Amino acid sequence: MTKKVKIVVFSLLPALFLGWLAFQAFENSAAYYYTISETSALEETDQKLRLKGQLVEGSVDYNSSIPRLEFSLADQDAQVEAVYQGVLPDNFHHAQEVIVEGKFNTQGQFLVSKLMLQCPSKYEGEE
Repeated sequence: MTKKVKIVVFSLLPALFLGWLAFQAFENSAAYYYTISETSALEETDQKLRLKGQLVEGSVDYNSSIPRLEFSLADQDAQVEAVYQGVLPDNFHHAQEVIVEGKFNTQGQFLVSKLMLQCPSKYEGEE
């Protein structure tokens, strides 16, 4: 091998390795948004899911001693029970839409690993 070929090969190896690492990180973090209605067909799967739905009024049950938050999310056609192990976010009761990431357990509950809130009123101007 000539000296130029060796330089090119050894220059490309770190770039290829970093590209492979970036691809692996992206593949493990990617999650498609599903509607609540679409989840009925996905309850048997063990894949990580991201759901977006409306918080069902009166469904919130929070136990601060554990801490454990149970609530329901819904869209026009379906509803799903969700369980989150963690501290209740300050503005949870004011959220209009909730985005959750996690997986279904064998009882059909959605075990939330990441909880995100959308509060559009926070960004509206005062009247």
